[in-house]
Amino acid sequence: MNKTIINRDLYLNQIEKFINTDLVKVITWQRRCGKSCILLQIIDILKGKYNITNQDIIYVNMEDIRRRDIDSYEKLHDTVKNYKHILIDEIQDIPEREKAIRSLHAQWWYDIYITWSNSNLLSSEISTFLWWRYVSFKIYPLNYQEFLKFHWLKKWKDSFEKFIKYWWLPYLKNLPLDDNMIFTYLNDIVDAILLRDVISRNNIRNTDFYKNLIVYLAKETWNLFSTKNISDYLKSQNINIATNTVIEYLNASKAACFLNSVSRFDLKWKKIFEILHKYYFTDIWIKNALLWWYSKINISWILENVVYNDLISKWWEIYVWELWNKEVDFVCKKGEKMMYLQVSYLLESETTKQREFSPLLEVNNSRKKYVITMDENASWFIDGVERINIIDFLMKVE
Repeated sequence: MNKTIINRDLYLNQIEKFINTDLVKVITWQRRCGKSCILLQIIDILKGKYNITNQDIIYVNMEDIRRRDIDSYEKLHDTVKNYKHILIDEIQDIPEREKAIRSLHAQWWYDIYITWSNSNLLSSEISTFLWWRYVSFKIYPLNYQEFLKFHWLKKWKDSFEKFIKYWWLPYLKNLPLDDNMIFTYLNDIVDAILLRDVISRNNIRNTDFYKNLIVYLAKETWNLFSTKNISDYLKSQNINIATNTVIEYLNASKAACFLNSVSRFDLKWKKIFEILHKYYFTDIWIKNALLWWYSKINISWILENVVYNDLISKWWEIYVWELWNKEVDFVCKKGEKMMYLQVSYLLESETTKQREFSPLLEVNNSRKKYVITMDENASWFIDGVERINIIDFLMKVE
């Protein structure tokens, strides 16, 4: 079966701005998000739009067994040095790879692209060894608009339900939407991320506790998470583990790119409080795999995670905000733009409506304010706050 590759213009349009610059283009984020396909699409752009020939392009896939001879930075350098446009997939598998990249960059005329599977390696090595010489691009799983494009679906309730059930990994385009096949594939990825990218790489010995911790976070999506929460949780489980160890586990999970934290933001004083966070999963399937039974009766946290992921894929900065003991789910900034969001499943009662609208009604400015729900025909306003269906919101926001 031939793989189908569909352009992800959301990222390609950004990367293309840096073609033929001497900045190293670093493409990173979670497993199976389509980083390799992005490289292949860049090659298509080089050939089709810039008329670059094969003689000037080299693509090195370090997961290809035929490339196992490249086991040092010297061999990497010698392999690619005669090509102007250099694309290296999974470069983290090459020892001291940064030396080869720095040497090539020093000769300024190379156009270099690399993929890197672990953001912790990116922050601790690439930023150190390349410093100002690189620009990075995080490739997220598909957002809803991309999901429709990949699966030839139209905006509708049915397609949205498929979206939150099967979720976002681009490779699913090559599989029939059969539960057994897809769930087997996705569960294997979850195991690889948790067992290899986190537990093995970080030498986590108490694996049972680590998995329980991730399940706890999955259940607590809508809650601010603090060191006190951690302490209380440990006590409730009769577990004697230092809070600092838990923090290390959380940082390792974030480094593997499947867990993201959102800080609390004080708009008045422009301060970010690092003590309190909300945690969201890069791919909901990890959450579903951990507690699918729970998600069916707690769909609100899925919707909140959906909105979060859609916004970060479009380069919004996201914070949470407590305003006079009322929490605003998301404060979103993008350049000069700002908006405030509440996310809820359905506004079935006056009590629910009051709970969701009241924090936004306290925000005294002219910025966009939305209450996002699954209610159909939901678009109406209360004092400048718009209630909007989640599908319409995902299609609207840029």
